[in-house]
Amino acid sequence: MSSILVFLAIAALAYFFWRKRSVQRGGPSVQGHLPGPGTYEFDIVGESKYQDALEAICGGRTEDSAEHMTEAVLHLEDSNPHDNLAVRVDIDGRTVGYLSRKDARSYRQQLKRLGHERILCRCDAMVVGGWRRSRTDQGHFGVKLDLPVA
Repeated sequence: MSSILVFLAIAALAYFFWRKRSVQRGGPSVQGHLPGPGTYEFDIVGESKYQDALEAICGGRTEDSAEHMTEAVLHLEDSNPHDNLAVRVDIDGRTVGYLSRKDARSYRQQLKRLGHERILCRCDAMVVGGWRRSRTDQGHFGVKLDLPVA
């Protein structure tokens, strides 16, 4: 019996070390949280392509407009075929949109100025909209970030 417990303990340790190493290889971890003014006025673009993800994040549509508080992660997407300076916005591991081209460039410039060109940051976010009052009365989801608006 004790040999089984020892084996299980070693297997558990090996699993956790292997998992930690595989997560580290998978990409950078979130390294910072960007403070915001608490106004959630910073708009992103492209949410119309990610309505299924946003609906899942909010737990479905309701008669009322959503105001789902969450966190977003800002990914520098250098390999984006449409814009190699793109900044992707993910919530709960799902892509929900992008910073506009102008905002993405400004964000990257600010990171560079601070000496953190490759940092992966998170910020507070709110998913809004997405109501369904009838078959013909429904709204799209949108995302507002709690970042300063210039």
